[in-house]
Amino acid sequence: MAALFMFSSNSTIKAQGDWDVGLSAGMSNYIGDIGDGTGPGRAFIWDLQELKSRPAFGVFVRRKLDPSGLWHIRSDFSKIHIAGSDKNTQYAPRRGRNLHFRNRMVELSLRLERDLFQAPLTLARQRRAMITIRGFVGVARLYHNPQAQLDTGNVMYAEFSNQFRFDPNRWYDLAPLQTEGVAYETSITTIPFGFMAVIAGQRRGGIHDFYLSLELGVRWTNSDYLDDISSFYADPAQMVGIGAALSSQANQAVLDEAGASAGSLSAHSFIEDAPVIRGNPTNDDWYGTFMVSFGKVIQPRGNTFRRSRSQYRNIRKVRRSPNRRRTRY
Repeated sequence: MAALFMFSSNSTIKAQGDWDVGLSAGMSNYIGDIGDGTGPGRAFIWDLQELKSRPAFGVFVRRKLDPSGLWHIRSDFSKIHIAGSDKNTQYAPRRGRNLHFRNRMVELSLRLERDLFQAPLTLARQRRAMITIRGFVGVARLYHNPQAQLDTGNVMYAEFSNQFRFDPNRWYDLAPLQTEGVAYETSITTIPFGFMAVIAGQRRGGIHDFYLSLELGVRWTNSDYLDDISSFYADPAQMVGIGAALSSQANQAVLDEAGASAGSLSAHSFIEDAPVIRGNPTNDDWYGTFMVSFGKVIQPRGNTFRRSRSQYRNIRKVRRSPNRRRTRY
């Protein structure tokens, strides 16, 4: 990797490529109003629904910023999926709410990276590598689109199904429907930060040619609507039928299964002059990724390379020259 040459000589440093490109793939998840456990919510990653981890993948390009190789700047284009379902929680009121979502997001990011620790590794007698621990922080633009399906057992579905043609197999875009009576942005700015461990392979002469890395990244957001859940149930009379049916998905069969503490249908639907909580408006949503990356260093074609090509062409010309004297035996 272009960054991993802290212990190299100046001549080796000049031989390293300033650019590298690569591919990333892994898993993603989120922290929001749908969570795990036996309580209303737990701090940070303890509220993750591990069963709802979804794939993430992307491409990136990185550039070295200084001769020492400590600082880099990297740009990523990523597809990140997150999801959650109240059916996967053990907390009865959340389970009785019976909401769910998926969000297939696109992220464009620019981040600054700094090497924190580095050490050589010996993989074989003549094969060496370097391991580096690196931290990063940056800024990203996220394009997201929360979606949900209809639960045919919810009260609103029964009320509106005679007026509208519903498709329970379809994933409906939730932002245009304003299921909480709130218009929110589906393009937001996030702050990515995290750590990565990089193992870079060395060619002869100590030049880094390729690398593998493991990365744990977290994104702070200023939105509470990655899951389309934030505050209170809205008046279904102010929505189109499909929006009302997706706003409250309380199902009597699910409530009975969850137990008495799950509440009644009215505890999970709009009541005039008595706002009913639907989410937690005090905390914004977060999301994160665990990625494996493969990168390739772009090596410069120096003067030595150009000189070698020129010498090779001259040798070929001499061999093909018709005036070349032949020695007779």
